[in-house]
Amino acid sequence: MIVDPGSDAKRINEFIKVNNMNVCAILNTHAHYDHIGAITKLKDKFSTPFFLHSKDEKLLKTANLYKVLFDGSGFIKIPDVDYYFDKIDIQDYLASFSIKVIFTPGHTWGSVCLLIEDCLFTGDTIFKGKIGRVDLPGGDEQTLNKSLKIISKLPSLTNIYPGHGTSSTIGHELKYNNSFIQALQ
Repeated sequence: MIVDPGSDAKRINEFIKVNNMNVCAILNTHAHYDHIGAITKLKDKFSTPFFLHSKDEKLLKTANLYKVLFDGSGFIKIPDVDYYFDKIDIQDYLASFSIKVIFTPGHTWGSVCLLIEDCLFTGDTIFKGKIGRVDLPGGDEQTLNKSLKIISKLPSLTNIYPGHGTSSTIGHELKYNNSFIQALQ
């Protein structure tokens, strides 16, 4: 599975080729432009479905506007969503993996975290040392705080893999991430 592929399809393709991997799905935690740029190329190359929460469909369709505003250049071919996390049981499509989709709005309307065994892919909901932004369309501080409370209840040894930066654990963030700690109060 590819989670939040960003925009460097060439790098991802090379990694898959070198490691002799097969791709069965592209899963996105949300639809901001910096998480979706490579999806269309990867979908075409691997003939694989793309999963997203339906509440981020509008955001997906406006990705090029945000790319111009924040990045200044370039164009993203907006991918077609094959399956919406909130409309299907992902286990019906990816039976060889145990995946729990946790609805965590707040950074965007349709933000999700993906729990795969003891690994939580958090997108931009929480990072090592900070929490997601709420100042963009779809962002809402109170909603994000509720989502962070859900995440905080996971086992402390749960590894988190954010959409940007380095990995951490729930326990580490509960102890050292002041923004996370404040959001839980």
